[in-house]
Amino acid sequence: MSSQPIPRGDQWKDVRFVQQWKAEKKQALERRWQKKPPAAVISAPLLEGVVLSAVPELRLEIPDAARELLQWENESLLDRAHRLEDAPRKPKSNRNAAQARHQVPAMIGKDDRGSWVLSPIVSRATPEKLIKSKAMYDGGLEKKAQREIACGLLGGEVVCRSGHAFRVAYECGNRYCVRCGPRQANRLFAQQHDRLFFVATRLMLCGQEECAECNTAIEQKRLPHWPPPRGARPRVVCAKIDFTLRHTRGDQLPAPERMRELNQMIKKFCRAIEKQFGIDRSQYGLAYCDELGGNNSNPHAHGLYVGPWLPQEKKQLSALWQKITGGSFILSIKYAHDFSKALFHAVKYPAKFAQRSSPQRLADLEKVFHRVRRFHTLASFYAPEAPAVEKPPLRRCPRCDEILSEPRGWQSIAELTRRGLEDLEAVRGELARSRGLGDLPPP
Repeated sequence: MSSQPIPRGDQWKDVRFVQQWKAEKKQALERRWQKKPPAAVISAPLLEGVVLSAVPELRLEIPDAARELLQWENESLLDRAHRLEDAPRKPKSNRNAAQARHQVPAMIGKDDRGSWVLSPIVSRATPEKLIKSKAMYDGGLEKKAQREIACGLLGGEVVCRSGHAFRVAYECGNRYCVRCGPRQANRLFAQQHDRLFFVATRLMLCGQEECAECNTAIEQKRLPHWPPPRGARPRVVCAKIDFTLRHTRGDQLPAPERMRELNQMIKKFCRAIEKQFGIDRSQYGLAYCDELGGNNSNPHAHGLYVGPWLPQEKKQLSALWQKITGGSFILSIKYAHDFSKALFHAVKYPAKFAQRSSPQRLADLEKVFHRVRRFHTLASFYAPEAPAVEKPPLRRCPRCDEILSEPRGWQSIAELTRRGLEDLEAVRGELARSRGLGDLPPP
């Protein structure tokens, strides 16, 4: 039986072709290395001031033969084979390019003997940052550990069209970072507040065509008919609700799967109250955030509920929660006199623990919530018919209000300071104070 020619592009599916290609490439590299052996062992750079934009161009002085052996970051074996064969490659997606802009050079690692290898710039990190980064690295969160140690050490240069240049600090974005955690909580609160408040106002309306209280509340941007008169049972309530799931697996922290189980149980609880109390999903909204206690391992969630009044005098809701969870009965629901405070009650906890917990505990929390969605919206709060959330404003120059560029690679803040670049936030705050005092006219 005669062999048919393999179409171009499909030859990599043929095992014999791949083996022959490997053998030929190995022989070619061996001949090239005999003429000019590599000068040093090739490893990932752990250097201060390494600019991310240098990857994957590999501007290091590496022999051509060794360069071919390197596999670029995020490059598949098939893409590598095409690159070495000078075959056209599919363009990478914008998502990969966006991720590359937020990556940082490796600054901590371990050698073959298990000893720590640290970049010189790491000596500028706080002891707490270093402890947490090492714990995250040992816990399998290597990329997040690199981001954690880079937060506060690296920065980038941003420039406007007028030529004003500043430095901005790199933000790791980790949920339990002492710097980024509080900022993330505030951003989440700002993103969700107006759209959820819009839905909550609709749920609290009494339904009368000409209700003075409803009209006044809308004008004053507060919930109508709330809070209720003392001793009266309201038709619709705004309440803080907390769910607790007992952890029964010793003293060790729960795995991310356990947090996902908590989310599934809360969804079942919502289906149960709809059935038991005759509530439609359009009549209520629930927003909550997953959390762990500051000194225990019990998964729980803090939430905001706006909807029909629910009975809890005889622990009816607690009994329903116990039935769903198979033993966990702690469920708390209390009136929230202020919508904004109730929502912040749900999202503030990562910021609180980031300030009060030990570095090891923060590393453990990062591992528990790795790839776990923490903030959830259900029923009417899910994809609400509300005004669209505005995109975050572009970074603008505080001197001329022109749009600033993206950071030009990540370098040490010490190096950026040595070059005379001012901190963007510090300049913005200084100019705002000066304008407030009338020293400078607004731009």
